[in-house]
Amino acid sequence: MTPSSHAPTTAAACSIPVPERPYVAAAVRLGVDPDAVQAALDGLDATLRRREARRRAATQELVAELYARDGVSPSPWRVDAEAQAACAQEQEERLAAELRHLVTPSVAVVRRVRTLTDRELDGDCQAALNVLATAPRSLAEFQPQAEQRHVAERASLDRFATQEAEAARLLEAAHGRRLRRRTRLRRELAEARRGRQAAAHRRRAAAARLAAVQLREAQRAEWLAQPEVQEVLAAGAAALRELHDRARIQEGAATAELPADGRPLAGAAR
Repeated sequence: MTPSSHAPTTAAACSIPVPERPYVAAAVRLGVDPDAVQAALDGLDATLRRREARRRAATQELVAELYARDGVSPSPWRVDAEAQAACAQEQEERLAAELRHLVTPSVAVVRRVRTLTDRELDGDCQAALNVLATAPRSLAEFQPQAEQRHVAERASLDRFATQEAEAARLLEAAHGRRLRRRTRLRRELAEARRGRQAAAHRRRAAAARLAAVQLREAQRAEWLAQPEVQEVLAAGAAALRELHDRARIQEGAATAELPADGRPLAGAAR
């Protein structure tokens, strides 16, 4: 795709900064160390990178397999280049689908893109995809599981805390009674305390993961709300829809010109 005169250059688009905001509020709200939130963010980002690496490896294997079926032995460089191109195309399609759902262009933007050539529309689309590719990566897919785990670990912590309190109460009430009963209560108290401590550790980890997801989504929303970002994305979304509409019109016109059931069109030369 070639940038149009109506779209900002790639360098300008990619220079839009990602807003920096402290994550202390999200950590305090869930009762977790801010450093743990950052560690959870790093872990989630690493998960996404590993997933992309596995996808690239699988694509390389597929490309090599297709060549092998044709009896061709390409160089590793060629296989890698084609796999990278396929992954880049997949990412561009993902960004285009995301762009369609993120932005609703204004009437003025829609009217403007209708006056552009296909080349200019293609440039607006590419500029928007370049900008969207620099946005903070969404972690929304991890949120449902993070919320469920946080609720479960909090319930587990409450359960062990209740058991510990009950065991401590019974041990206090058993003062002066048989040694065997006090020994059993001390053991139950120790087990409940260990369970409570382990549950507290798991709850902190779950809270850090949930806070990390919430923080990233807040950062992403703030980044997308920047006026300069909105302008580029709106132009790209409108251009993408205009190109789609033009393609449908052209496809419909081409279909209308085809003969039905293999019969020649009326007036066709005999």
